Formats: sequence, C-alpha cells, structure tokens
Amino acid sequence: MSSLVTPADQGVAVKTGGKAKFVIGALLILGAIAYVTISSFQTNAIYYLNLQELNAQRGSLINQPVRINAPLDKSSAQFDDKTLTLKFNLKEGNLVLPVVYKGVKPDTFEQGESVVAEGKLGQDGTFYASTILVKCPSKYESEVPK
Repeated sequence: MSSLVTPADQGVAVKTGGKAKFVIGALLILGAIAYVTISSFQTNAIYYLNLQELNAQRGSLINQPVRINAPLDKSSAQFDDKTLTLKFNLKEGNLVLPVVYKGVKPDTFEQGESVVAEGKLGQDGTFYASTILVKCPSKYESEVPK
C-alpha cells in the first residue's frame, strides 16, 4: 500500500530543509569573515622596536615593515620644501639611525622629543619612513619635588 502525503506534511519537510541550508550558509559567511579579519591583521602587523632592538635584528628586518620609537636628534634635521623630503637622525645612546621621510613636515617637529617612524629599513642602513609621529614633551607633567 502506498501512503498519502498531505500538503501540510510537505510544508514541514520543506521548512526543515530550508533551515538547514540557512544555517550552513550563515556558517560559511561567518567563516569567510573570520578568515578575512585574521589574515588582514597578520599582514598589517608591524613590529614596534627601539634602536637597540632594531640594531640587534638589523639583518632580518631589511625591507620589512617596522615601527621605531626613538629620541630625535634635532640638530640633524634637514627639510627640502621643494621635494617635501625630511631627513633627520634618531639617536639613542651611541646608536644613530638616519631617517628619510617624504611628505609634509609635522608642525610640532621642532619641539619634538622623540619620533615614532613607520616604514622600511633599506640595504644602506637608512630608514625610509612612510609615516612619522612626533612626540612632544607634555606641558602638564608634575614638577619634581626639590
């Protein structure tokens, strides 16, 4: 004997199959979003080093994206306003790193105490910065008691 399927029973079968497809589709979309997020964080990760760390790892960091934080040697600054090229040295102890930055010179550069430079270390030992951030001394630091 054959059994009869009523239209109400067919609707239940279609609804449960549709829910499974929806759940699988949602999981695939969430997986793709997670993959893109994780891979973009890994490719945009940049090391943050001081000059001593940079000097210790110099060979492995050539042409790699790096972020450096070091005191600014104000006497070494040279700016060419025609080519928008800023050249200066970062100096920490006896270590000196020449930096070349092409772009507008920050307004606070002359008052800067230290610089955070993001870019790549060249084969010639010069750091080619794509971004610089000048750190100025705080006007709101408390005075040292005498």
